[in-house]
Amino acid sequence: MSKNIKSYLILLLLIQCLTGACQSPDSTVNFPLKGKWDVLSKVEVEKSDGKVIDQDEEVYKPNEKFFEFTESNTVIISQGFGKHSEKLPVRLEGNNLYIGKFKKEKTPYLIRYQGDVVKLAKTESKTKKGRTILKTEQVVLRKSKPETVNQ
Repeated sequence: MSKNIKSYLILLLLIQCLTGACQSPDSTVNFPLKGKWDVLSKVEVEKSDGKVIDQDEEVYKPNEKFFEFTESNTVIISQGFGKHSEKLPVRLEGNNLYIGKFKKEKTPYLIRYQGDVVKLAKTESKTKKGRTILKTEQVVLRKSKPETVNQ
């Protein structure tokens, strides 16, 4: 290869690197949960020895409960149509979502994306009176549609 072609290729590579660095990143790529998500349902199941010992299922009306994820590593969980809310730290590592203060033994939610729906699921175990109890929680979220302002 001639010296001019090598110089040209290096210059071309340098220009591509610089233009890529100057573009503003799409925050949804870095944090795909950013924004408001309506909670559709929450199911909690407790099992011992493979048998269901307790089950709770809640289905929510639109805007009754929602999660709002921010770029500043927080989530605002609002319920009661906005009457009650709490702000918690959040950390996303791949498909593992940690909500609340991070502890070494904290169990993350596993995230599954299905279009505009996200399912958060986690299973924790505890021992109660010598029995192992598995508690599984699944929260189903749907990306909120942007609110339109009537003029």
